[in-house]
Amino acid sequence: MYTNHEIGKILHEATTIDDFLHIQIEILENVEGYLKQFTSDYFNFIGVFCMEAVPKLLLEMIGQMEKLASFHFLTMLFYDFEMFYKNGGALYFKNSVASIEEKLSNTVKF
Repeated sequence: MYTNHEIGKILHEATTIDDFLHIQIEILENVEGYLKQFTSDYFNFIGVFCMEAVPKLLLEMIGQMEKLASFHFLTMLFYDFEMFYKNGGALYFKNSVASIEEKLSNTVKF
């Protein structure tokens, strides 16, 4: 698990969709542990940060729509974290990540 500082550094240094997907998946796979460190506002911050990266990433994503769709879905989980957690709990995040990892297993290295 990463610290607040490490996550911030990873996000600020992320330049590709793979960089963003890696940190999103790490956090959502271990959401219960991260909830012990952070409030839901921090998850919302990650969602906003990822949303702001979309215009730059769109230029990179031509021909890689599966990754873009996965990134968008994971970003929405962060962006509206409280609702998704309240309605589905940690298991929802883990199942969502597993589904995306399976879908992208040939295109993204985890």
